[in-house]
Amino acid sequence: MEKIKLDLFKLKSKKDLLSVYHFFKKSTDKWFNDDKSPKSDYFHLRSCPLCKNVETTFEFEIDNFKYHRCTNCNSLYTKPHLKDGVLDDLYSDGTYQVYQDSLVKKGSKIRKGLLEQRKHKQIASLINKKNVSLLDVGCGGGTFIDICIEKGWKAQGVDPSPEATSSHDAKIFNGDFNQMKFEKKYDVVTFWGVLEHLSEPITAMRKAKDILKKDGIMVFEVPSADCFTARYLKKYNFSPTRYIESGRHNIFFSRKLIEQVANDLKLKVELIESNGLDIQTILLSEFDPNITEKIINMQDVINDSLLGDHYRVFLKNSD
Repeated sequence: MEKIKLDLFKLKSKKDLLSVYHFFKKSTDKWFNDDKSPKSDYFHLRSCPLCKNVETTFEFEIDNFKYHRCTNCNSLYTKPHLKDGVLDDLYSDGTYQVYQDSLVKKGSKIRKGLLEQRKHKQIASLINKKNVSLLDVGCGGGTFIDICIEKGWKAQGVDPSPEATSSHDAKIFNGDFNQMKFEKKYDVVTFWGVLEHLSEPITAMRKAKDILKKDGIMVFEVPSADCFTARYLKKYNFSPTRYIESGRHNIFFSRKLIEQVANDLKLKVELIESNGLDIQTILLSEFDPNITEKIINMQDVINDSLLGDHYRVFLKNSD
């Protein structure tokens, strides 16, 4: 399926990217001492949140957060790592809503009219049935749920934020997905930009597997540990306004880890693609249309090489 060539600044303006970046940086400053060292009230040392290995190598430091690479699964994570519950405060005190209002909602027309449509089309090409039941974990404003309902699917959502909605009045379960019990199984369970925020992402994937029907599809999109941006950051350290999103993106998945998890959960990898905005994220500059088109085309080649800053993964349940 043809990929979408996307201009970052049409989705999120440079002004908004910088504004939200500085807002979140200020919000997370309280987690550090005056000498920039992490406070023990907020951080702890832990094994790899994806494979539980304890050995790591230091990669880079961004906004006082130190990022290490797991020597076993090759994924990236912050070390020391935020304690459970710390990020919950960003959701409950309205801080995360600033991100939703400034970046997500402003780009909702592009998201719903283009990006969410492609997500649905990709899943539909793999599920090949009518009356599809879908659970979107971390549904937020519900734009993906809305598209699925408009296409005739029975869609529901889960989100920790009480502000999570759907314009079609779809059932939204409010709370921690890992703590919930579900009375039904679904044809599709999706995690769009969710797993990297969780303290136990593999637990969430196991739970999703448990509520998948036979031949059901699990879909997730996560920041990539293998991407061009990660390699650039290691060699030329700087503070990007997206991708890292310090304090929110604390786990970055490797291709090796994805294949390990699929094997452990007895899921078949149907499709892996990368979708990135690496070059515009690094440059953070707007150019004339001709140069912008060349940059977007360069990104297209990076994505085709699976080096874009996010992985999109489709796994089938064969049990």
